[in-house]
Amino acid sequence: MKPNWPLRQLLAILRGIALMVALFWGLILFQLIPALVRSGIAGVHDRIERVATAGVPQEHWSVAVTRMYEALGATFLLGCLLFLGQRYLGRKLSGVSRGGERGMTYSSSSPS
Repeated sequence: MKPNWPLRQLLAILRGIALMVALFWGLILFQLIPALVRSGIAGVHDRIERVATAGVPQEHWSVAVTRMYEALGATFLLGCLLFLGQRYLGRKLSGVSRGGERGMTYSSSSPS
């Protein structure tokens, strides 16, 4: 077993979670594109409000909309952090796998 095996497993987990977050955002954007095309940013805002307030009593609508924006912001931030984390681990792992090659230098001159 290689010494960097736990890092490889962590990288695989980060990539899996990042893929799920990306698919989540893809589905959200897929629903918001028609509202954006029809009426611009205001249409997207109205669509998010309608989704957030569906099935919620009217006295809680403002809280529901606020929580919807917080949840969207949190998942976006999580996606960015996962992207940066997997880039860092990927570079670290590629540096570890090439570490033995970096220290070795070959000279083309023959010993005399």
